Amino acid sequence: MNDSLIFQDKPDLVNPYLLIGLNGWLNAGEVATGCIDFLRRNLNAQKFAHIDSLPFHVWQVPGFDLAQAMRPHAVIEEGVVKSLAEPASEFFYWKSGAEHDLILYTGFEPNLRWPEYASAILSIAKHYRAPRIYSLGGVYDQVPHTRETSVFAVLSRPEMKSEFKSFPLLNYAGPCSFSTMLLSQAGKEGIEAAGITARVPPYIQVFNAKACYDLLKKVFALTPLNIDLSDLKKSGDNLVEMMNKSFSQNDIALKQLQKLEEMYDAALLQEYGQAPGLNIDELMQEMLNMKKDDKKLH
Repeated sequence: MNDSLIFQDKPDLVNPYLLIGLNGWLNAGEVATGCIDFLRRNLNAQKFAHIDSLPFHVWQVPGFDLAQAMRPHAVIEEGVVKSLAEPASEFFYWKSGAEHDLILYTGFEPNLRWPEYASAILSIAKHYRAPRIYSLGGVYDQVPHTRETSVFAVLSRPEMKSEFKSFPLLNYAGPCSFSTMLLSQAGKEGIEAAGITARVPPYIQVFNAKACYDLLKKVFALTPLNIDLSDLKKSGDNLVEMMNKSFSQNDIALKQLQKLEEMYDAALLQEYGQAPGLNIDELMQEMLNMKKDDKKLH
């Protein structure tokens, strides 16, 4: 087992799927971490291990945005420091009582030593003979909240493509997330892993429950796991209702949303690309204007 892993428990699990959601580059709309947090709470999943954070993380990098800040969490009472906890990257388990259990992993993209961090995660997958790893993510894109969340996939092994025919498979060249590193290393070790990433509207920058529900629904459809997502769906429906109400109160924003819908529908079968004739910055500015006028968007 990997030296960076620290176990609090060593449960007996049956062919568990491993779902990963990390804070970092692929967490737009808090989709990656939000999915894992929902499942952890609703399934009452139990912590059993964590990865030692010290070799892999820089607690605060000057000049980085808040999403990259990993300051320790302190509790101070009457001027005295009672506790100080490092940023946590933790494994949880849920026993289904059927042919497959579930492991959930959440934490932070590492700043340092990516290959070693990936090896620690893969050690868990190999130890418990996980049939597949799903790395969840979200990216901001020119998509409306009024449509089903579209996702794309990146796979660790080419033979998996036949099972993912309904998923757009990403074509990309450029800087990558830790998820890509993990998938690459998994492929080299013969482990099936899929990065499933949701495309989320940039004007919803809080927890996007709708995108989380749509993403998990698609992921669990690939497994025999039967997990109730109805509470998450309700939260997503409430978010959509609030957004629709906000747009209905602003004619300029509503027209821009309608244009975004038209462009999205026209390009539905295309993989990616800038929607012609739409300036997403104008929509974002109108959203900011509404906030300044005390008209809440979400």
